[in-house]
Amino acid sequence: MEFEDRQRFAASRKQLLGAICDPAFLQRKLALQGAWGIEFLAHETGGGRSLLKCRYHRPADARIPAFARKFVAERVEVTQCEEWNLKSGAGVLHVEVRNLPLRIGARMRLQPDDGGCANVLSWSLHCPIPLIGGKLEKLAADEMRVKFAQDSEVARRLLAERARCST
Repeated sequence: MEFEDRQRFAASRKQLLGAICDPAFLQRKLALQGAWGIEFLAHETGGGRSLLKCRYHRPADARIPAFARKFVAERVEVTQCEEWNLKSGAGVLHVEVRNLPLRIGARMRLQPDDGGCANVLSWSLHCPIPLIGGKLEKLAADEMRVKFAQDSEVARRLLAERARCST
């Protein structure tokens, strides 16, 4: 299953990349959304690219119908990897939820948007379970849209704080 989402920010591309490529920004953003045990596995910047890879835990607070509950524990372990081309503003995101039979990824691109910048994500979800895989993909996509809206709001708030602190 594929779908597109957009995060809009009142920040320049340079300001946005500076924030989203900063481990402290990501750690705070995740923590404000209920994540704990946040551990950075990789942080590389250089040669016109940035890589951030982390692992964390969060509650499995998704609205899950009965047929799918056996696939999700009370808490989940997530490994997330973001890689950005700092010159083009294009990136790739991979998300792995331990013990969840779902491949989650997105192509990202930063583009001008109403005097600010937007992060446009082209999501790809795949669940290889016969018969119910498509239903699980749809449930995951619906839940991801909710989480993505929350993530966007937290990121906007943190970017605004960051801008106030730098003036």
